[in-house]
Amino acid sequence: MDQLSAKQARVLDFIKEHLRQAGYPPTVREIAAKLGLAGPNSAKKFLDILERKGFIRRRAGCSRAIELRDAPAGRAAMMLPVLGVIRAGEPMLAVENSTERIAVDPSLARGEGMFLLRVKGDSMIQAHVMDGDLALINPQAEVARGDMAAVLIGDEATLKYFFKEKTAVRLQPANPAFNPIMIQKKDAGQVLVIGKVVGIIRKME
Repeated sequence: MDQLSAKQARVLDFIKEHLRQAGYPPTVREIAAKLGLAGPNSAKKFLDILERKGFIRRRAGCSRAIELRDAPAGRAAMMLPVLGVIRAGEPMLAVENSTERIAVDPSLARGEGMFLLRVKGDSMIQAHVMDGDLALINPQAEVARGDMAAVLIGDEATLKYFFKEKTAVRLQPANPAFNPIMIQKKDAGQVLVIGKVVGIIRKME
């Protein structure tokens, strides 16, 4: 890869920082505003240079279509699907929507089939999970006792700490204002673990 000028390096560093903090790349307008460039066209020229020099690649037809090419192990950022909304509170209907995709550092998305769920509610706030966050999910049918998991109860989904007790499954919130959800052993077949929460991505204002 060719060397970068100081200004080109600033643009690349901002893209990396935005990806690290927000979980997705910035738009050309955000790049121009943050770095004091003349406007979106000026930012686009820098992106053209970074792509030509092999530091990024872009996909047509998307305002946030920047992928890093110098990520760990030489891999570009992973584009993971957002598969709908999951409630951090009372369970709610899990509506899948795989049209949205967000760039995630490949060091975080190491498993096969990983995806993101958008969090609604504040029952996990003491676990630093807030309304609007994206939960990074490793799909798996079983989790260890006390793991934070995405769980389906019938057709409804929720995000909680998972405990399998002698007579029940306990889904434990991380907010004293919420009570645990208890599913008795005879009804345990209605509970399906979607996967383990392995990370939380938050957009920083």
